Amino acid sequence: MKFKGTAVALLGFVLFLFAGWPPLQAATPLEQLGHAPFYRAKSLKAHDVYPLLVRFKKDVALGFAQAGAADLYEPFMEQLKKQKPEAVSVQPGQNLQWMMYKKKGQVRVTRDRVWAGRAPFEAYRTVVRYQDVDYDFIVPKICLNIALKEVTAVPRPAAPPAAKEPPATTPAPPAQEPGKPPVTTAPPPPAKEPPATTPAPPAQEPGKPPVTTAPPPPAKETEPKVSARKGFFVGDVGMLGRFDVSAFGLLRVGYRYKFQEKFAVTGLVGAAPLLDGDNDESAFLADAILTYYPVSNFFMGAGVGLWAGSSNSKADLILEIGIPINQAPESLNFELFMEGRSAFDQMGDWTKYGRWGGGLRILF
Repeated sequence: MKFKGTAVALLGFVLFLFAGWPPLQAATPLEQLGHAPFYRAKSLKAHDVYPLLVRFKKDVALGFAQAGAADLYEPFMEQLKKQKPEAVSVQPGQNLQWMMYKKKGQVRVTRDRVWAGRAPFEAYRTVVRYQDVDYDFIVPKICLNIALKEVTAVPRPAAPPAAKEPPATTPAPPAQEPGKPPVTTAPPPPAKEPPATTPAPPAQEPGKPPVTTAPPPPAKETEPKVSARKGFFVGDVGMLGRFDVSAFGLLRVGYRYKFQEKFAVTGLVGAAPLLDGDNDESAFLADAILTYYPVSNFFMGAGVGLWAGSSNSKADLILEIGIPINQAPESLNFELFMEGRSAFDQMGDWTKYGRWGGGLRILF
């Protein structure tokens, strides 16, 4: 049938993209800056960095929370308050563990990036030492998007060897005169501890009020942590089919919630319009998928779904694998996915009744 050639072509295209994709452990290229800035600047000066970040402190705190580094927000701001950052040039090929940015007014964080521009970009660098660890931060001059470059443990200095105490010496007994009893030496009296002393109050000058000691300042209240934004809209466009039997389009929309750094749950509704085949019919879809990202540029998922035709409805098991096409802060993000689904009561003959395919997933 017509679907056989379409299926072979779709499978070949998907395998070509998977085969040509970078290694799964490789960082995602970052080729441009300034399209999703915290602050758009032409010539940002070192002394302007801290005042601007104070101005956007709520967004900065939210970015640190989304990056899973909420504890570093206050040490980072305190370091910039005490010392101006140094100017540096970030060369192509430099890895960044994460970078925060703003898209449509919303703070977001992109992870595991590598600068892939044609030339170095100018930035400011500051190193924050927190709990015996140095955190190396980069702030591009063009956009003020804070990025974590690397983390280095601070080596602890070796303790000096303990000084050896000289052996205690015992004074020799006095010489004994002939015909007299031996002379014994009385032990020295025990040392007396000096009485506790209270510091005297400051001297009062005549004609002036008494001087009182100021109480210690109250403890500084920490700024409340801001919860990270974890939900966004999703759209799927693709094809599904039963080999040599029928072909379907795949149209779904839904919402994804990322409840942990590597786990997300997605609810989708849509349709699978019949494109080719005489023994099948179009169907309504309602799917729920749990997705796991073992690395930043590969994911796998499993879930359950409803395949509801006009004459028959079944509950499906859904399996997915895929790769992100991009993770750019300045535009929409896309993922390429392959999906297989089969009704639970037809799992024994899934090669005959199962549907498989793939498509493009758009992340808004």
